[in-house]
Amino acid sequence: MESKSTTYRFGTAEFDAARFELRVGGLPVDVQPRALEVLQYLLQHEGKLISKEELLENLWAGRVTVEKVLPNAINKLRRALGASNAEHICTLPRLGYRLDGPVSHIEHAAEDAVLPSDTSALAIGAKVPGRDSFELQKQLGRRQRNEVWLAEHSKTREKRVYKFASEGGRLRDLKREVTLSRLLQENAPERNCFVAVIDWNFETAPYFLESEYGGEDLLEFSASHLAQLDQEQRISLFLQILDAIALAHSVGVLHKDIKPANILIASQAQGLLVRIADFGSASLLDSGQLESFGITGLGMTQTESGDSISGTPLYLAPELFSGSPATVQSDVFALGVLFYQLLAGQMTQPMVSGWEDNIADALLVDDLYLATHVNPERRMSSAIEFAARLRNRDGRKARAQQLQRARQQAEIAEQALARSNAKRPYVIALLIALGIGLLTALGLQQSAMRARNLAQNELERASALSVFLNDDLISRANPLVATKGPEATLRDVLLAARTRVATRFAKQPMTEATIRSSLGSLFESIDLFSEAEVETRLALQLTAAEFGPTHPKPLILRARLARVLSKLSRFDDAKAELEILQTNAADPNAFELQYQLASAWSTYHLSRGDFAKAVPKLEAAIHSLRTFAPENTAQRDAMRIQLIFGYTLTGNFSKAQADGHALIDEASARAEDSAIPIALAKLALARSYSKQNNHDKALTLLLAAEPVIVERFGVGHSRHALLLGELLGVAFRKPDWPKALQYAEAVHALAVSKVGANHDQTHVTLTNWGLALYQSGDLLEAESKLHSAYQKLVLSQGAESVQSQDALYGLACVSLELNRLDAAEEYVKALNAKTLIAAHGEEKWLHAVDAVQGVLMLKRGDREAGLPLLHSALKGLESDQSFAKDRFNRYSKQLLLDASSKRQ
Repeated sequence: MESKSTTYRFGTAEFDAARFELRVGGLPVDVQPRALEVLQYLLQHEGKLISKEELLENLWAGRVTVEKVLPNAINKLRRALGASNAEHICTLPRLGYRLDGPVSHIEHAAEDAVLPSDTSALAIGAKVPGRDSFELQKQLGRRQRNEVWLAEHSKTREKRVYKFASEGGRLRDLKREVTLSRLLQENAPERNCFVAVIDWNFETAPYFLESEYGGEDLLEFSASHLAQLDQEQRISLFLQILDAIALAHSVGVLHKDIKPANILIASQAQGLLVRIADFGSASLLDSGQLESFGITGLGMTQTESGDSISGTPLYLAPELFSGSPATVQSDVFALGVLFYQLLAGQMTQPMVSGWEDNIADALLVDDLYLATHVNPERRMSSAIEFAARLRNRDGRKARAQQLQRARQQAEIAEQALARSNAKRPYVIALLIALGIGLLTALGLQQSAMRARNLAQNELERASALSVFLNDDLISRANPLVATKGPEATLRDVLLAARTRVATRFAKQPMTEATIRSSLGSLFESIDLFSEAEVETRLALQLTAAEFGPTHPKPLILRARLARVLSKLSRFDDAKAELEILQTNAADPNAFELQYQLASAWSTYHLSRGDFAKAVPKLEAAIHSLRTFAPENTAQRDAMRIQLIFGYTLTGNFSKAQADGHALIDEASARAEDSAIPIALAKLALARSYSKQNNHDKALTLLLAAEPVIVERFGVGHSRHALLLGELLGVAFRKPDWPKALQYAEAVHALAVSKVGANHDQTHVTLTNWGLALYQSGDLLEAESKLHSAYQKLVLSQGAESVQSQDALYGLACVSLELNRLDAAEEYVKALNAKTLIAAHGEEKWLHAVDAVQGVLMLKRGDREAGLPLLHSALKGLESDQSFAKDRFNRYSKQLLLDASSKRQ
């Protein structure tokens, strides 16, 4: 008896219960399975109030859930449905949910039953069905209702690989592979690192996918060639694999089945070429990628459950066995196992206890630890980071040697102190003997004693610092080092060591001040601003007590404190410190103090978004720094990079680009490692080019900077957040809204994790997320986020600040489209075009503000004033390429057209 299934239709949405897939406007939409289960349950009870308890009992029975699991599922469902369809799902406060119709039900035969098997004719020497010129040569793999064959053209001897399927699930795998292959080729046409799909047959059995022959798989290659490759050649081979997977991840594709059988190697004149095959188990991080490239989502509408496991057990990350979804980190785990096997020379050997004995290079052992860590949060974040670490082994070795030399020097200092203490009684006795009765030598003796005491104090301080370095920071006496070993991060080590400072240096206040000053600087460098404030304040108190509050040493610490407070968005506190500093740093010839003062003011203005005031302070700081410390290129580079951003943000693109390229050229010519300033200069330059709509140049710079920033700073650092923010900016200006939405959410999450939910930086990222949602068409969610960001920014910075005005503009646009005219009128009244122009350096903001004013007038029925104002505003925005593709621009033009037609 034929089984039946139901397809539900409402609005422009369609839910196929048999395929368990959702389509909107005829296009497949990728939704989490639990959200689809909620939709199915509501559809089955159309028009009825379903309580939250009933949904949880039926859909989450026996599962551990978080408090907002049901609202989160509803929100994801509404986002997938789009604004108009989402209105069918009604929320009844404190009661539950209801799906309002009309809903049509279409009964049809259930699909995806087992397809008729027709692979029995597949044999060596047989013709490929439908491809008579190709003969099957060798079976490469076989699973139930799925076979992989190597075939050869009877005349040209060209080789092809055919994957045959005769069952619904396997057919979906083939369709998925076609879809993802197209996506990868669209994004990397010049990169020959993926096996290209040539053709396919999904109409008649046996169904198949035809692809190019990529060479031997890694298992076959290793059996005959791996022994001849030294360690560096194996690493070079693995770097090709990493680069290919990193490229797939950058497009949003998870492979999910990385193993030797899916790594193909071909010998070419220029060397070995690695290609990645078999994306049949792969999935997308962002289904919107397909739509953005106009690719039909064959095989992508069947959403796998979150607890399904695909892949080969030997290479599966531990979290997958507990039901966690596949991530970039789970692919990294598989890469780590694969790398271990390549280095060890055993391609089927698991990473069991004692695997370290097979790897001679300590740095590679560290890399393997980080790649295969059981906790995905402690694992390397990406294939890009993995590749960057391998490519920078020379630099890492040099830093390790420097640290070892520092340890040796500290040990020598300790030994010197011990010898000095051992000799001290004899030295004192000798001085006393020589001084008896010799009154004329008393002054000399006292002078010698003072010099010796001073030297002793310095030696004791050096010894104390050495002990602190060894015992409290980097030795096993530090509990974090003892428990985590090489996995202990700088953050962990510093936080654990700081608690011992007061005890260790109770009788050495200036040594304690030095240590706390260093800790404050280190905490600031890794974005732990609250900790940096605490240590800097303590160092300031100790130093001021020793030298007085107006001495240069405490004033320099006060400047750092003002910078840290600015970064914490505590602007009143920062300004109070700056005013004290300003009063006591009046000497124009005290160049170090002048530098500290200008630098602190520039951080204050940058943090507030007042870039026009920040630029002259940055220029003054750089001038002072060149005068008193011309050899300090690292600090000067940092200030110059900030100045490049400042020039860009005030519209001086030519100056930004000239300075940026000059810095890159200077840094490239230096003998020392200059990878960081070069990468950060490229990051700063990218915004300048992107602002001028040269998006390809901006992307080239950002992608060149990314590996260095990830490797040197880590994915959680503010520098990486800044990089993601620049990628977000490029996506906004192109525009590429699916990418923008992806970057905006990632940047906001990073801000929350770094500085907390109540920081101004977090509010700004929430604004950007809201704007991306608006441009993507999710008006309700955009309104919620923009309103929250605006309220918080007004409280912390005032309504006239740049950040507040940015959020306000987006909020005005959303409110007008949602016809919330009373609210929109309040927002439009509060907009200040001068603030936006001064901050962004673009006159277009005058026209943009006029446009929202004109739309409001038309919606209020004031055509006489609204029509000419909106027409003039849109005319003024015609030359702006990014605004031409802006959602509100399109909306305004349509409204103008409709209003003009009615007027005629």
